[in-house]
Amino acid sequence: MDVPAATHSEYWVVIGGDEPSIYATCPTLRCGRSSPPLPVAIQCLSSTKAKMIYDCLQPILKQALQSPHMSELLTILGQSDVVCNLLSDQSGEFYAVMVGQPMGIHCTRALALRSLCGFLFPCWRELPMLWDALAFMIIKGMDEHLLAVHDYNGEVSAVLAMLPVTSSTSEDSLVKGFDELILDAPHYQGAQGVTCCPIIYTHMCNLHGVIESQFYLSDWASPPQASAEVIGIHAVKYLEAHSYVESATAIIVETYCTSHTDHEFALELAWAGLPLAEGFFMWYLLNL
Repeated sequence: MDVPAATHSEYWVVIGGDEPSIYATCPTLRCGRSSPPLPVAIQCLSSTKAKMIYDCLQPILKQALQSPHMSELLTILGQSDVVCNLLSDQSGEFYAVMVGQPMGIHCTRALALRSLCGFLFPCWRELPMLWDALAFMIIKGMDEHLLAVHDYNGEVSAVLAMLPVTSSTSEDSLVKGFDELILDAPHYQGAQGVTCCPIIYTHMCNLHGVIESQFYLSDWASPPQASAEVIGIHAVKYLEAHSYVESATAIIVETYCTSHTDHEFALELAWAGLPLAEGFFMWYLLNL
């Protein structure tokens, strides 16, 4: 098992699935209750601990079938004293984030809370043992399954009622109303320690997609006047509405100036990461 270079400050152990390994950053994993129980990602702050966890858990998971049911996994892991007592001597809690980014078992509360930002209904749990956190991730945060395995009395985040909006409701009062609704909700775990507003004003984008969600009004860096005149007002407003970063806007303008057909334009931007369909649509905007 190759471990990432020691210059990294964190490591992610991915167990189960098609590509179990130790990564320098957490890979994107499927989430939601319909997704399979594996793989599971576990954050570590040292390569030694990451390798220890991987060497302990991955061989045990090989006993499971190709697509194991959650009950089978819980049985296999729960029968192992090594798994149940893994890192039991460690001071501190484990933070299982089922709905968040990155999704997985975090090793500090601060890192776990940071992963919840941008999610109106995050699902996470603070647990005393790594085995508890593993069980929580495997059963996708569904208490009725977790309680059958471990005597834990916590509750998963409740779904909040929608806030009624009238025609006279201002944007500021809407935000304030959402904040009050969340803070008053007794089971909304994400509200404690997370300073985020449920309204997303803009998604910051590059050519690959959304890179940041902004919960406040901010000024968009419009392209230079010469570039704006080339692409036209419709394209400028589209780029502004989707908050494309300056570098992405520059690539779009340059590609438009050097392309002769919609196919050439869309394919060139596709190489840079833009979805092909969006490239064709952008060509249409540029030629209105």
